[in-house]
Amino acid sequence: MGSHIGIFLNYFKTKQEKMEQKSFFSGYESHPCMSSLPSRKGESKKVRKKFKLNKEELFHSDLYGEWPQSFSTPLPALDSYCGETPTRLLPFNEAYAKKDYSSTVHFFIDDLLFIRVLRNPEKYLDFFQKCHSVIGTDLSQYADMSAEDRYFCAYINSAFSAYLQRNGVHVIPNVSWSLPDSFAYSWSSMPSNSIIAINCKGVLKHDLSKYLWYRGYEEAISTLRPSLIIRYGTRMPREHSDISLYFVNERLMRLRHGC
Repeated sequence: MGSHIGIFLNYFKTKQEKMEQKSFFSGYESHPCMSSLPSRKGESKKVRKKFKLNKEELFHSDLYGEWPQSFSTPLPALDSYCGETPTRLLPFNEAYAKKDYSSTVHFFIDDLLFIRVLRNPEKYLDFFQKCHSVIGTDLSQYADMSAEDRYFCAYINSAFSAYLQRNGVHVIPNVSWSLPDSFAYSWSSMPSNSIIAINCKGVLKHDLSKYLWYRGYEEAISTLRPSLIIRYGTRMPREHSDISLYFVNERLMRLRHGC
């Protein structure tokens, strides 16, 4: 195991390999670098459309304040979650279509399925106010993005979650990260000793993605000391299962069982 970690650490130090990071980052399924995945019949799957990051349409100064200066502007702080423990999670697109207010809404789905919310937060506020609870947004932070763009996506996730909290929505802070250089600001907005949510969707297929997830996961737990983790996705070895409540990937389960 030690030799593998050494290889991974050297990976970040090798400039010519920098662009290979995009093939291993959590959430890579919707990235253009995965545009030619073989199907079971040996054919290539169609390229999945990916939204283009447009900072101007995602940042709302009337709701979020002044435009953030990369790395010097702290992410908006989130309050601890004090609501009831979730019993059922539902992705935003399904919950909104069904007007299901009894579930905990999550955003562990393709960005395109919820980017409309970040483009127009006020339009969806009434829906979220009626929901049992909402896990903070999970706008992707791809490894081949610039450090500034990854920071901006993290900022939007926190700013939107803080906006919901100010308007009476029961928000469970969603702890997410990208490369190790994101750890400091990723934890800075999160409450300690609170219920939080963590997702592992998309990390299982590559050793490096798992390494990045484990490294961020351990640092987040040691820093935030959560009272409970709402864990979405496959249970990973060596997790803190004693403080975790697990929920499955609904789409993956439907695909497996053909329903």
